[in-house]
Amino acid sequence: MQISAIDLFLIIIYFLIVLWIGYYTMKKISSFDDYSVAGRSMPMALVYATIGATLVGGGATIGRVSFVYETGIVVFLALLGVVISQVLSGFFLAPRIRTMKNIYTIGDIMDFYFGRSGQLISSIIAFLFMASLFGVQVLAMGRILEPITGLPFVPLCIIGTLIIIAYTWAGGLLAVIYTDAVQFILLIASIATASLLGVHQMGGMTEIIEKVGAINPDNLVIFGGPWTFSVFISAFLAFLLGDTLAPYYIQRYASSKTASVSKWSTVSFGVTYIFLTIVIMVIGLIGIIIFPDMKGDLVFVNFVKSYLPVGMVGIVFGGLLAVVMSTGSSLLNTAAVIYTRDIHSKLINKSATDKSLLNTTKYATLIVGIVGIVISLLIPNVMNLMLYTYTLWAPSILPPLVIALIWGGPSERKVSPYAGPPAIIAGMLMTIIWLNFLGEPFGIPGIVMGIVTNLVVFGITHIMTANKIPASSSENIDV
Repeated sequence: MQISAIDLFLIIIYFLIVLWIGYYTMKKISSFDDYSVAGRSMPMALVYATIGATLVGGGATIGRVSFVYETGIVVFLALLGVVISQVLSGFFLAPRIRTMKNIYTIGDIMDFYFGRSGQLISSIIAFLFMASLFGVQVLAMGRILEPITGLPFVPLCIIGTLIIIAYTWAGGLLAVIYTDAVQFILLIASIATASLLGVHQMGGMTEIIEKVGAINPDNLVIFGGPWTFSVFISAFLAFLLGDTLAPYYIQRYASSKTASVSKWSTVSFGVTYIFLTIVIMVIGLIGIIIFPDMKGDLVFVNFVKSYLPVGMVGIVFGGLLAVVMSTGSSLLNTAAVIYTRDIHSKLINKSATDKSLLNTTKYATLIVGIVGIVISLLIPNVMNLMLYTYTLWAPSILPPLVIALIWGGPSERKVSPYAGPPAIIAGMLMTIIWLNFLGEPFGIPGIVMGIVTNLVVFGITHIMTANKIPASSSENIDV
């Protein structure tokens, strides 16, 4: 069943609005700094909204409703890892990053602490991380548009991605942040309304809990069925660490007007995420009742289409598209900036002018968009792709980055510049081997083994090389 003409009209209006924002901001872009960090002038309200809209994307809506639908309320506890991550990042990491000067990407930070090798390794991993997560958003957009239009999945993915590419290409991070503000308001209003209407139609939360328990009691227990304690710990750590200091957050911290803005924007959204997690969990539980034999990724969109009134369907679908597009545009812009700043200007054209960097970033935006479409079609499951990507991020980049940032002030290098690269490589390889080839023996999650390996290698290397200063140590970041 396709949606009504009124609902479709509302969605088309939304598409036109975000495209107009891209056109409007394009006229305000005159430099690479404007395009990549929005002139470092964003106030708290916009930084809060862009962090929220970026985090609550396709994986956090379509994917997590699917996750609740397939596993039950244990997902709520696992998702508290995101809340803890955001609050801790806000208090201890975001303001330090904003205090540093000339920070555009994660590569800039790694360059300062670990030299060119640390910068290059982290930039390549971060670029692949962004491209993979962009694929999640492309996939989620296709899942939303498919039941709306009745058209084939692949063309819808391409059409939706082209719209994201258009306004991101035009206005860079400035366009992304402005559209994020609109999209976040639409997100909160639409998702909350869908949840409340669903609870009302089902007769209240007590009725929902009773019906879910009658269908499968395991959906209402913390550990049951496939959710052993080790599986829970693995998922919790993936949510706790997998999104921490992701490249798009670093870009937003750098775009803030002050360090205080970075701090309180991040902490505030961390608290808000508790509310969003409850809303998503409620919709997933309703899906268990009304769609007993449906593919998880389709539950949310079919719930909206089947149980909400005309007009509200268009608003909620607009909200879903908003969160997917906002996260997608953020990932797209961040990946393009990483390529230009950390790879192109360091390896290909070291003497590139500001105008050349701006043009290169726009070209990279187009390329990453195409790559995202390919990834989404090769791995057709939103949540699996997101969780696997998170699982690889935490044991590789995160430990050296966090240690370097919190050990001393933002202007101090207390870690050995040699410690980062081998720790990153060792942590990632151990995670892949432990997870994919050994099958997580002894019930120990791959992410845990990866982090432990990373820390051990980092510690040993630091002790052995703490007094050495490499000849190529980076000095190009002013602090």
